[in-house]
Amino acid sequence: MSLNAKEILNNFEKGIIDYESMKNSLVFLLERSKKEIDRLETIQIINKLNINSDKIYQVLENSLISDSSEKVRALCAKTLKKLFLEKSLKPLKWALMNEKTLACTIAILSILGEIETEESKQILLDNINTIDGKQYKYNLKEIIEDGLYQNFNTKQLAEILINYYIISSLKLKLGYLKFEENEKGEIVKLDLSGIDTQGLRSNKVSKSLQQILSLSLLKHLDISNNDLLQLEIRFPKENYLEIIDLSYNRLYSLPNSIGSLKKLKKLILKSNKLKSLPNSLKKLESLEILILRDNLLRALPSSIGVLKRLKILDLYHNKLSSLPKNFEKLESLLYLDLGWNRFHKIPHFIGKCKKIEKLSLGRNNISRVPDWIRELECLKVFNIYDNHLQHFPSIFGEIDSLEELNLRNNQLKMLPENLIHLKNLKVLNLSWNQIENLPAWIGCLDSLEELNLWRNNLSEIPETIKNLRNLKSLYLNFNNFSKPPDILRELKENGVHIKV
Repeated sequence: MSLNAKEILNNFEKGIIDYESMKNSLVFLLERSKKEIDRLETIQIINKLNINSDKIYQVLENSLISDSSEKVRALCAKTLKKLFLEKSLKPLKWALMNEKTLACTIAILSILGEIETEESKQILLDNINTIDGKQYKYNLKEIIEDGLYQNFNTKQLAEILINYYIISSLKLKLGYLKFEENEKGEIVKLDLSGIDTQGLRSNKVSKSLQQILSLSLLKHLDISNNDLLQLEIRFPKENYLEIIDLSYNRLYSLPNSIGSLKKLKKLILKSNKLKSLPNSLKKLESLEILILRDNLLRALPSSIGVLKRLKILDLYHNKLSSLPKNFEKLESLLYLDLGWNRFHKIPHFIGKCKKIEKLSLGRNNISRVPDWIRELECLKVFNIYDNHLQHFPSIFGEIDSLEELNLRNNQLKMLPENLIHLKNLKVLNLSWNQIENLPAWIGCLDSLEELNLWRNNLSEIPETIKNLRNLKSLYLNFNNFSKPPDILRELKENGVHIKV
């Protein structure tokens, strides 16, 4: 027979062959075709047309037991359950006991979990009893000891068994993994970090990812440091994932299906080779933390502003020179790191993110701090080190909330007096600048705990510095002192750590 399943169906729909001839042709194709695609299409058509004759049952049963393709066997299991619910349990039980592949075992367990009968439940209980006799019970150990699983329904029993078989397979394949399960034996956290770092490039983790995602209640997945080049997976639409750590790999892109992770709160992609992000990122409606530092990003997707719950965005060490306009819609943003990029000015869209508490722009090409910075009324930490500021922005004196200000390695020569208003400032880093005089009003910064003046042009220290009652650390190395200022002795006696 040269016809494939679609052609057989087409001939039936056109009236070229009758219903019986079509059924016989599909049976013949399923039994005789050597092409996996032909057998899969045949089963799909049988499923679609609800063909439930005895002959169809027999050929599906035989294929479930003996077909060489795990995809065909898995599809046979699903079709048997749909078309022959009462009769399907016997071949499903046999298949569960004899199936060697993980994917097909998962499919059979899922189907048994959907059949809410005492017979289906007993098949699953018998499977757990078999595991009870084994040395390693993994996620089933505690619930077997407690005996609580006896009260589980079929869906719950199937779920914990799926978890067991996945963990067993991973343990056999990878040799090492850490996991945590909940009180029902369902895996909620899986740590596979550093499995493929031995230089063998075996891609064991990569080849196991789709199976790992069958852990439907998994919340925290760590697959960092595994030399992953790409994610050849499709994230499931139904999942509980809240945290994924993909850092320290070699990923160039992310799959569009990442948008399926509706519950994801934290996505860590640090130290990869990402050049762009998929637009589907906008679908991560629960995302609160996005770590993208140390990649190759030149632009952010225009849809990033849709992430209304995003609180932390780390873009340190990329190739960004601008931000998309709707960035201003990130109304929940608290922490933004744009350090070590290619910005020549601070993007004005940031000014609309009123809740920002920490803003980092170190290692760019910025020569001016705009006046609108004062509008960030919640700003506590501002890092703008390693830039090209020649004049100390007096505007800082109007940001009452500031607790840390890092201006290291710019070209500053003096401090504006209105900094005296920073009553909450705890850390002030002015190292590696060109400051010649420290003004007397520095002693009015009541909350200051750390003052770093390393590598400037100072030749003296004002006596008022002793008024800094909260000062804990003072750095004066590499300045122009002919001898250590006398005031330092008194500060040391008060417990201040001093380097000069």
